[in-house]
Amino acid sequence: MFLRFSAALAAAAVLCLTAAPIPAQTSDAPSDTATPVDQDAADTPQVRLPEMADIVAAYRSGDYVTAREGLAQLAPGGTPNAKYRYGRILQEGRGGPRDPGQAVRWLAEAVEEDHVAAATLLARMYMAGEGVGEDQARAANLLQRAASQGDAEAQFLLGVAYRLGRGVPRSEETAFTWFLAAAKQQHGEAQYALSQAYAQGLGTDEDGPRALKWMESAAAAGVAAAQYSLGLNLDAGNGATRNPAQALAWFRRAAEAGHPLAQRMLGTKYLHGDGVAQNGEEALRWLTAAAAAGDAGAMTNLGFAYATGTGVPADDATAFDWYQRAADRNLPRAVLVVAAFQEEGRGTPQNLRQAVREYRRALGMGPEVAEVAAARLGLLAAQGRIDDLIAPQEAAPWVAVAAQAGDAEALSWLETQAEAGITQAQGRLGDLYLTLDDGARGAQAVALLRQAAEAGDSFAQFRMGQLYSEGGPVEQDYVQAHVWFNVAATHGLSNAAEMREVISQLMTPEQVAQAQAGARAYFEAGAEQVPGAQAGTASE
Repeated sequence: MFLRFSAALAAAAVLCLTAAPIPAQTSDAPSDTATPVDQDAADTPQVRLPEMADIVAAYRSGDYVTAREGLAQLAPGGTPNAKYRYGRILQEGRGGPRDPGQAVRWLAEAVEEDHVAAATLLARMYMAGEGVGEDQARAANLLQRAASQGDAEAQFLLGVAYRLGRGVPRSEETAFTWFLAAAKQQHGEAQYALSQAYAQGLGTDEDGPRALKWMESAAAAGVAAAQYSLGLNLDAGNGATRNPAQALAWFRRAAEAGHPLAQRMLGTKYLHGDGVAQNGEEALRWLTAAAAAGDAGAMTNLGFAYATGTGVPADDATAFDWYQRAADRNLPRAVLVVAAFQEEGRGTPQNLRQAVREYRRALGMGPEVAEVAAARLGLLAAQGRIDDLIAPQEAAPWVAVAAQAGDAEALSWLETQAEAGITQAQGRLGDLYLTLDDGARGAQAVALLRQAAEAGDSFAQFRMGQLYSEGGPVEQDYVQAHVWFNVAATHGLSNAAEMREVISQLMTPEQVAQAQAGARAYFEAGAEQVPGAQAGTASE
């Protein structure tokens, strides 16, 4: 349902009408032969509507108040173009408050009179639920209408709708078709979307040269994302001849257009003097701009600059502040550095409890970060610095990572805890013995793993399954491998269940039945995970 004019807007329109100048008469008084004049008509001011050309000129010059007032007079009963322009200025909020509801009304009237640009803008409003309830199907219908009449913006948006499946069935092929149509009309964003389609084989065959060609076209058209991507390709020589100077120029164009990643890239290059003279002031300028836009990578680079004194005076407190901001945005490497600063009391008061909390948070942020975090936690545990924070059962996997990296103190801690009967330490130590000293302690390793597995440690159970399936320190035995994989799977280890199924394919039905009986016997004997023990994973 369309909204009506507000009373204020109607009053303003009346005021404009009554203030319009009265056309001059050709003489001061009528002659005797003059045609009789209707006195009522003569007393009524003649309204002179503004010219569209004057309104357009006012809009282009930035005089939006005049443009809006003029369009308010022209739109009622006017041309579809006047209605479109009035709806657009109301939607933009130029020359007065934004009024999406009224914008929808005037755009809809223009669409009814087959105004193509009005259909595209109205579709955008339906897509965003602006001034009207969100309706992706209605938006797609409007875009189809405008796109079929050659509107490049509608063609691009319709391509996006098909790529994402918004209001239409998802179809990369159809999306590609519309992107191509809009790109051929020099639509920059469509050219960039077409470049991505060719680069990734979305709806078409993968084609590097065509991807580069359309990326260059989009960059030349001023699309900041394309400028940044082109800079990356030229900087690395990826699909294009390496040209750091041109790359820098494209990064600068995108940065000046407000692209945060390009701002970070440009700032980082100034920070390190990479392809350009080192300039701390320029580095801060661009990195700060990217950070202000919310780019966590730029925040981390600012932290690095202040922590190392690169391009700026060293300042640990400022460095920690920038790293903390990036960590608050869940940037993994920033979380690690924040934990390290808290551990050392650098730029912030020392706080081991908080450092442990951040290291543990990093454990779930990808394998590379997790390994570093585990090693740091392991070293802290091996040094006895967090005995009041972490139990040995939980610390054992982390200490094992540090020991695997060659830390003698960590290995000694595992041996001590294993002798004390900590099941998790026994399993990890056994695993380490298999890899240390070229397997010279194989028998001792198997004994430790078996002891931990029988006590309920899922990591040791999985490793026993692996040993029996591969042979080596023990004789290959698929039945025993199946038993241990089956037992480990009850702890929720998906890889144990997968290995059990793989082993089953190599066994006879009789062997599978025997293995299943063995697993049942294990549980019936009362062997179960030690209370408080932490279930591990085979990848730890």
